[in-house]
Amino acid sequence: MAMNRALALVRTRHPNTRNALTRRFASHTVHSGEEVLPESESVEAGFFTPFWRNTILLSFVAIAFYKWAPRPSEEAFLTKWLAHYSTSPEFWARINEQQLLRSQHMTVNTVLQTSAQRPSMVRYRYPQILEQGSPHLQAVGATSPVGNQAE
Repeated sequence: MAMNRALALVRTRHPNTRNALTRRFASHTVHSGEEVLPESESVEAGFFTPFWRNTILLSFVAIAFYKWAPRPSEEAFLTKWLAHYSTSPEFWARINEQQLLRSQHMTVNTVLQTSAQRPSMVRYRYPQILEQGSPHLQAVGATSPVGNQAE
């Protein structure tokens, strides 16, 4: 009977039904006063829990680190390895110098472009006046030759 009722509640979907069901079932338990944990599973007590295991392992790691860690006056293995595989300071100094020269060159170009001016230009009011003296506008025979030519 309880199974039929549960299936009927699942099949019919009404608004806000799900929230009401979860609130109703949250307040009731299936066990009704029985022990929540089964008797076969008991709470583990003692020094064999994961907490104590992790504590012992962490203490071994701390002792090993203290024993094999380098002294403050010595360089650590990681520092030696990084120094071996890192690029030399001279290389970075050369790169920085090249970058400085490029930035100076770009600054000079920028100043040159910002201070540039258009060439001064004279605009005539009637530019067709300049074409009056053009030899191409003279009609044929309109002028007589002036030079010394053999006749």
